[in-house]
Amino acid sequence: MARQVKPEEHAARRGEILDAALHLMHDKGYAAMTIEDLLSTLQISKGALYHYFRSKQALLEGIVEQMGDSATAGLRRILDAPDTSALDKLHAYFAASYAWKSENATAVATLIRLWHDENNALLRQKMTQGSMRTTAPFLEAIIRQGCTEGVFHTDFPHEAAGIITAMGLHLADAFIDAIEADGAVGIDISGPHARKAVAAYQQAFERILGLPDGSLAGEL
Repeated sequence: MARQVKPEEHAARRGEILDAALHLMHDKGYAAMTIEDLLSTLQISKGALYHYFRSKQALLEGIVEQMGDSATAGLRRILDAPDTSALDKLHAYFAASYAWKSENATAVATLIRLWHDENNALLRQKMTQGSMRTTAPFLEAIIRQGCTEGVFHTDFPHEAAGIITAMGLHLADAFIDAIEADGAVGIDISGPHARKAVAAYQQAFERILGLPDGSLAGEL
């Protein structure tokens, strides 16, 4: 009789596989990484791996899903914080996002590199879908609260949240080009070109929400 794997054991092993795959993608690139590389790293059989993931595409989808869940884990606490204004929640949202990126710099840098590769249309699609499923609803709730409080000014909170989320994703290419122009590595956005790209994003964010210029300065 086959051994029954506990859900927590299954989740832990799945996470180990995704972590190993992400490190291989960072070191070798998605295209160069093979299933055999992963089997060798984990010292498991192909059958054992296929119990969790049937292909490289499934691994990539799993990485995007895992990172999305991790990135949004703290957003619920921000959203549900009692007696906290929408603008304070928005500041907390940026702070949590920045902290998560700093704590997961290698993973973020790897996904950014893969995103920038024009051959990774699947990654772009999955990241866009994931952000629209997770991040956009949190932003929409904050925007609706801000409109009620008279701080944000938009007649379309749902659409504004979607636009802001998509804008952040598609600015990834601009951030990458800016970081490279600054001669920086990873997700370092301290250089002049990167800071300019950040400022442009923040200003667009402010305009969409009807905020005064400079309301979000220094948030990223």
